[in-house]
Amino acid sequence: MPTWDLKKIHNVTTAMDIKQLRNFCKMAELGSLTAVAKGLSLTQAALSRQLTMLESELQVELFRRTGRGLVLTAAGSRLVEQAHLILQQVEQIPSIVRGAADGMRGTLALGLPPSLARTMVVPLIEAFQAHIPEVVMRSVDGLSADLMELVAEGKLDCAIVYNTAPIDKVQLVPLAQESLYLVSGPFHGPALGTSVPLAEIANLPLIIAGRNNAVHQILCQSLDKLGKVPLIAHEIANLNAILDLVHAGHGYSVIPASGIHSCIGDNRLSLHRIRRPALEITLFHALPSKPEDPLSLNELAVLREVVVDRLSQFEADIEAAVLA
Repeated sequence: MPTWDLKKIHNVTTAMDIKQLRNFCKMAELGSLTAVAKGLSLTQAALSRQLTMLESELQVELFRRTGRGLVLTAAGSRLVEQAHLILQQVEQIPSIVRGAADGMRGTLALGLPPSLARTMVVPLIEAFQAHIPEVVMRSVDGLSADLMELVAEGKLDCAIVYNTAPIDKVQLVPLAQESLYLVSGPFHGPALGTSVPLAEIANLPLIIAGRNNAVHQILCQSLDKLGKVPLIAHEIANLNAILDLVHAGHGYSVIPASGIHSCIGDNRLSLHRIRRPALEITLFHALPSKPEDPLSLNELAVLREVVVDRLSQFEADIEAAVLA
């Protein structure tokens, strides 16, 4: 049976009712009052008033208003995570009241990007065995956009995805920021220091996943702001194949911390911080907007705790063992 945090529910719902809470989450997902207003058949002014009242009630700024729309502040990110949990609790009330299952399920079908699948499957399975032994985890790896479609179609219970455009039937909950690193091998190119300015990466032959890959998109967008474009030597979808090509001296790659953690100690590879600016990619928890069989709070908590804790540990290990 889920544990109900009535104090948390009271603190948030004194500021907004359930419908307003859903509207706030939609603003966080789409980043645009115009898009939310159109989708919910509300006026932009009404949504703006809701947001102003909420910020006044909580005495914090929840979004930064930019030319490109709404960007969550740190306080806004914390609220949206709690709001999703509360909405999840509310959605479970009918089945709990009817005396249905206690939220535990036989199998959890989870989607993971390749870099996370490489390093998260074992700790996730061990955490589920330790905390929720009634649930068996089944993992599927793929591109974030493809995983989102599988969640929307009900073929996955949820997924952990990188920056990706929102789609119908899927809600996105911000989870963590993950650093990106430059990986080099025995390529006969310029000597690179421990830290490499982002602008210099535009001059390196890169081995990277295709244009639908979130890392590829972040890299292109970030270089574009500097008036530069990446030099793509090879587009390879498989992470292991990318690392094999870097090993063999065919170029460089930009890879999330989770994808290179297992490379620590490999003397054929060098890892470099990316600076001026640093590159980060956002991880989201993708869930069905209206799940037929919602995840229990225990399942959600285990997933989020393992992913966030492991990412933090990965980056600490990389900094301590390789880049210090």
